Amino acid sequence: MSRTPLDSSARVVYGATRFNAPGSFSGLAFSSDSRELSVLADDTRLLTFSVEDGALVDERVLDVGRSLFCLPDGDVITSTWGQARRLKPSGRMAWKVGTLDNKLGNVSVSPDGTRLITFGEEQDTRVWDVETGALLHTLPPEDGQLYAAAFSADGAWLATGSSRGMVRVFDARTGKERAKRKRTKVLALAFSPDGSLLLSGHGVGDVRLWEVPGLAPRAGFTGQHTFEATGASGGAGCRWVAFSPDGARAYSLGNERWVRVWSVDSGEELSHLTVPRRHAQGSSTALSPDGKWLATGSTDGALSVWSTEDGQPCTGDAAPTDIEGLALTARAVSAASRSTCVTWERATGKRSEIPTTFPPTDVKGLASGEWVRLDYDSVFVGELLGEESLPAFQLGTYASGPLALSRSQTWIAASADHDVEVWDVQRKVRVATLTHDARVQACAFGPQDAWLVSVDTAVRIWSLVGTPRLLRSIPLKAGGVARGLAVSARGWIAVSFDEDVNHYHARCAILVVDPRDGAVVSRLARPRLRLGQVAFVGEGTRLAVTGSGGRLLLADVAQARWHDAPEEARDEEEEPTRREELGAHPLAVDGNHVAFIGEDRSVAVIELDAVAREAGEPFLLESETRVVVPAEPVRLFEQRLAGHHFFFEGRFKQASKALREVTVKELGGAVVAKPGPVVTDVARGELGKGKPKAGVPTKARVLSEEVLIRLLLPTREEAFAMLRGEVEDGLGRWNAWRERFRRDLGERFPVPLTGIDLSGRRLSEAMLDVMDFREAKLVGTDFSDVNLFDADFRGADMRGANLSRAHCYRAIFTLADLREAKLSADLMTTRFDGADLRGADLSDANLDYANLSGADLRDARLPANARDVKHDAKTRWPKGAGPW
Repeated sequence: MSRTPLDSSARVVYGATRFNAPGSFSGLAFSSDSRELSVLADDTRLLTFSVEDGALVDERVLDVGRSLFCLPDGDVITSTWGQARRLKPSGRMAWKVGTLDNKLGNVSVSPDGTRLITFGEEQDTRVWDVETGALLHTLPPEDGQLYAAAFSADGAWLATGSSRGMVRVFDARTGKERAKRKRTKVLALAFSPDGSLLLSGHGVGDVRLWEVPGLAPRAGFTGQHTFEATGASGGAGCRWVAFSPDGARAYSLGNERWVRVWSVDSGEELSHLTVPRRHAQGSSTALSPDGKWLATGSTDGALSVWSTEDGQPCTGDAAPTDIEGLALTARAVSAASRSTCVTWERATGKRSEIPTTFPPTDVKGLASGEWVRLDYDSVFVGELLGEESLPAFQLGTYASGPLALSRSQTWIAASADHDVEVWDVQRKVRVATLTHDARVQACAFGPQDAWLVSVDTAVRIWSLVGTPRLLRSIPLKAGGVARGLAVSARGWIAVSFDEDVNHYHARCAILVVDPRDGAVVSRLARPRLRLGQVAFVGEGTRLAVTGSGGRLLLADVAQARWHDAPEEARDEEEEPTRREELGAHPLAVDGNHVAFIGEDRSVAVIELDAVAREAGEPFLLESETRVVVPAEPVRLFEQRLAGHHFFFEGRFKQASKALREVTVKELGGAVVAKPGPVVTDVARGELGKGKPKAGVPTKARVLSEEVLIRLLLPTREEAFAMLRGEVEDGLGRWNAWRERFRRDLGERFPVPLTGIDLSGRRLSEAMLDVMDFREAKLVGTDFSDVNLFDADFRGADMRGANLSRAHCYRAIFTLADLREAKLSADLMTTRFDGADLRGADLSDANLDYANLSGADLRDARLPANARDVKHDAKTRWPKGAGPW
């Protein structure tokens, strides 16, 4: 094969570590001599690492499993869904016990490798012989669901713990119950090496010690896991316990991600280890038989291993998982995952980390040295700000794709469900909301920020000159998904598109689109290889694409060919592996440098050879594609669907017949019972095994149930007219429309009221729960007695507004101006972070569990009592007052 641009690339790797390999890890176990550590990857592979150096020494394909036990003779026992298997080193199955009927089944094996117990909800608790797989005992029913079981080291005792707090001890050889004691929900059990003590971990965070066999509590031992270490309060459930080989120390893992070490004699906490955030809460944990090593799994790549002698980690700082966004600047590379955002300085490799709260996440780097970071529905600008910092702006809903940064770095675009929100980064104001027919998967800016491209069910091109508007739509194959989107400096659009989104196949290609006419000028296919993010490198003649399995692929746009695949072999199917089906990863580009996720989940940065500049002037589409047509008057209410004849077909999950027909007729449309030439719109639910009925004109518009619901909701103009009283009985009409939808959709009523001016209006009789009032003008508006549950007032001007007796549970007033507002309301679990509350009256408010971080409360009147009010150093309190 000819030399490719990757052959001479300089590569720098960040976040590589020992005990790491591709795959999602679950159960893990040490060998009997403590020299090897085995782990299940993707439920189908058994990986074995050397404990001494963390190197991968063996990899075997095996039957499905999610927990793992290593036997002294080299065999392993795996379990899944209540079924256990004994497997030989060759992978051959020696025996199989249990059934697949119970999906919550669990397995535990005695330390001496002679006994096995299977248990779970609606499943008999059974004890088996490990050598033969023969059933030995069926234990009597538990008081509640069985959550934990453990054998003593010699196999003589068996303990069980249930959801109702019942701990039982049995003679493991006969199955006879010897003792029982009730406490709180039991999550973990372990016997001391000599079998004289039983350690239990509980759902409320307790760690208790019992004498065996009578289960008398050991006086003076009262371990506890709490969330205080993470800045929260309450007990942190204890999910794993163990003893050191000499029985002097006890270990326990809690949901606060601390492994605590206790003195068995005194009950004193001796030390603790912090489990990295990349691991799942309550991750799979094991102590080596010689007691020298402690390991945790339950993560995508990179186990954690510690020396119990000094508590030092044997693994380095691994890259976070799963990484959803990458950013690359001349100074640093940053990776945003589902639980953390990590940044490395490129010159020194120095690592910094902050937590994230909830996916999706993404990060972009600015030339100024600042960062733009997405965390679910919040966007932060500046240094990599932590969770206590105020967001620069917040989206109307959760993000549905990665962020897009404009070429001038003045705008950011965010895919937010059915919208693309465009924000000014420095002024922190929204400049456009682009509404789509379906969920937006990605967006990107065109040359000179004059236009923007987005993808939902089609590639859509939007003008950003003057009033934003849709210029062109290029349909994509139904059922596919866009995994990446990029625009070159000149304006060529590249879409990474997967036609088959099931887990086991991939029919991916890069579509290169000319935005001037919407033509697909080339199609770069990679059958059965999952393609992900795509970016133009350098001056725009080369494409970088991430591929599953940690591949970075390069393509030549002008010649429409892959650099790593000969022309004659381009369309051949590539050999799939399990790793190919894990999905693709993000990438980031800075000039000729590309950052991507490698095969071992580390972050790699490479420098590519320079390429020629893309020839020609940028595609500025406004003047070329604009068609001047007379503006049509806005058609509201009875006129909006005039002339439309709807035919409803199939089974609708949400929109009932009453909702469909009543609303269509109210909007001036007609409903027909049978298909025919008069039909203009076909609303189609699920057809099952049937086919669409014949007789519908080919020119008729076909609507999915989701699109139909959006069509029948009030338009923005209609909503404004009703709430402003610009139509007769506006509030009554609004409530009737809202009630009709409530019967089918519940509280969901996605009519945006962002930016609406209702200043001075009396809305006491309006149904306004779960509504979007972001940046609205509500000066002096009367919301007294209104249900504002889950309403969003972020950035709204609410000076002097009256919310007396309003129900504002979970309402959001982040960054709102509430000066002199009357807020004697139910404000439980309400957000006021960054709000201006100077002079506001909250004296009779229920302010429990509210968030006042960064709020200005000077001259505000506060209630005498409040519970668990969140605040920070930036909160400005009334003179002489402070935190409750």
